[in-house]
Amino acid sequence: MNNTVILRVNGREWGGWESVRISAGIERIARDFNVQITRQWPGDEEQAKKRARIRNGDRVEVLIGDDLVITGWVEATPVRYDAHSITMGIVGRSKTADLIDCSATPSQYSGRSMVQIASALAKPFGISVVDAGGVTGALQGIQADQGDTVMDVLNKMLGLQQALAYDNASGNLVIGSPGAVKATTALVFGENILSCDTEQSIKDRFSVYEVAGKRAGNDSDFGEATTTAIRGQTVDNGIARYRPLIIRQTGNATSASCGSRSEFEMRQRAARTDEVTYTVQGWRQGDGTLWQPNMQVIVFDPVVGFDNREMVIAEVTWQVDEGGTVSEIRVGPADAYLPEPPKPRKKKASSTQEYF
Repeated sequence: MNNTVILRVNGREWGGWESVRISAGIERIARDFNVQITRQWPGDEEQAKKRARIRNGDRVEVLIGDDLVITGWVEATPVRYDAHSITMGIVGRSKTADLIDCSATPSQYSGRSMVQIASALAKPFGISVVDAGGVTGALQGIQADQGDTVMDVLNKMLGLQQALAYDNASGNLVIGSPGAVKATTALVFGENILSCDTEQSIKDRFSVYEVAGKRAGNDSDFGEATTTAIRGQTVDNGIARYRPLIIRQTGNATSASCGSRSEFEMRQRAARTDEVTYTVQGWRQGDGTLWQPNMQVIVFDPVVGFDNREMVIAEVTWQVDEGGTVSEIRVGPADAYLPEPPKPRKKKASSTQEYF
């Protein structure tokens, strides 16, 4: 299977890289790449020509064999040298990098779906939005404030519908849920797993999560609710000793918002305990397809305690260096990657009511 990494720039294809690192994941919306060539002095004239023909701001397609993995822009062309050698590199990110870096046009969106709002935000950048399913319903009162990046506005929506936003190989934005497709190959201790790295730490987990907030009074309660806290509580049965965490819910809290926030905190923190990064030989599964982010994958690893456990691939890094051709695959339970529920909004104060 062809794993040659090609950069397609300005109608030409460039290869022969000695070091490659390409990363994609569901907790980011822009893939990135870094390729390098090192030569002894004096420098190779052909490599000098290659770098001269690839400039910052050029549109680039990155391919692994026949598989497109990134469509984006060249953002840096670093050069490093010493008395013995010179290293030249090309670095870039997906088209969706502009959604992270750039400001959104201030606008108000109501009665539209997340995909429709995201499409309106991405359109000026020439980026399409792919609906990967699992996200429905109209949203109200979504606002792009002065100075918000497009990513800031996306984050306002993601928690409302517990959705993910990430990019695909064509440089477009994908809106969907964790575990969109199933991997054809399992990660198996003693077979394709070369190494494992996990902390399995519980330092950020607690026995009970209590979210407390207050809501504005109204004409019927004459402000009594403004002095009585509204609480939501969730217990983590995986933590045996007494470890409470109290979180203050800002804005105009409700029992539902406090409850959902406490449930979120427990589920995500517990799921993060089981995150693991595996290194496997090569870049492809048994059927020849590349390992990809947001795949559901079965993991058998008795050392860590996974007995054919279904996990989500959060990030994949395809890498070549002096250590060979490997994939770094970070996996975790789906709950680890759900975005935080939105915080309640504050209501405008009147002359007869006090707000917290």
